[in-house]
Amino acid sequence: MSQAGSLKNALRRFDPAPLQPLADRLRAGGFRRIILTGMGASFYAAYPIWLRLAQAGLPAFWVDTAELLHYARPLITDDSLVWILSQSGRSAEIVALLDSLKGTPAALLATVNDLESPLAQSAKAHLIPIHAEPELTVSTRTYLNTLAAAQLAALVFIGEDVQQGWETLQSAAEAIAAYLADWKIHLETIGALVPPPRTLALLGRGASLASAYTGALILGEASKVGAIALQAGQFRHGPMELAGENLTALLFAGAAQTRPLLERLHADLIQYGAHAIWIAPDGADQPNPRLPMPDTAGIALPLAEIIPIQLLSVHLALQSGIEPGAFFHSGKVTLSE
Repeated sequence: MSQAGSLKNALRRFDPAPLQPLADRLRAGGFRRIILTGMGASFYAAYPIWLRLAQAGLPAFWVDTAELLHYARPLITDDSLVWILSQSGRSAEIVALLDSLKGTPAALLATVNDLESPLAQSAKAHLIPIHAEPELTVSTRTYLNTLAAAQLAALVFIGEDVQQGWETLQSAAEAIAAYLADWKIHLETIGALVPPPRTLALLGRGASLASAYTGALILGEASKVGAIALQAGQFRHGPMELAGENLTALLFAGAAQTRPLLERLHADLIQYGAHAIWIAPDGADQPNPRLPMPDTAGIALPLAEIIPIQLLSVHLALQSGIEPGAFFHSGKVTLSE
């Protein structure tokens, strides 16, 4: 319920000025590679940033920290920019990677909440604080604030309009606040739309793939329901055989350029007997059934898309008689690899 207020606080405190020297160096060709890395929701929040950098023609890599540490460490050279996203800044893989760097990269950039963490201390010259209140359970405030702050930083790096992005995110905060004010109504709608799933799939393209990945993560974490997350095109390459009455598929409409592809997939899934549910802001000519979400667009879309999935995790947990978000086998911060 406090996500909108936390997001507004992060936006008020976002300062692009300290990022400008890195942006100037990047645009001058000062970095051979940009390596985006993290774990869990922080890693998935980096996906829209990777897309934006790649679309600008920059040599960006998106590699989770465990694989980067053990298998892709040679990517990090003395002319690399390593951008680590971690709300705690002290997860086991993050700390191990920091120990392995020993001054190797040309620059280390951190998107982080805990400014006393090993990550923040290692990257003190280049920090993007997310300014979220501490959390005890599933990432909510920290995820939204990471998406917001990191996407604004990406706009600085590629020389696009940061103020326009800021205004879009500010409008999103208002939309999320309005949506959550009616959370009980939305929870009832979700309960009526989503049957008890035998198989649950979250499908998206582009920046919305972050919502699919993070959605599956929090459904497992908060409601103990197993869900698969796939790029929607990949779903057609084999998993489409799951389509039938035992499949519930949540499709994130996403950006306009690939929305027609999602619409065709939605129609096919309905034809095959699956429970295919569309997730998009209000608008004309929307496929049905549709899961309501806050009304946003542009860089704010992945922030809003995750909100109904959070409510779905509450619904499914209550169906199973468990406390939503209670940890059974892990904790807020993963301290062992």
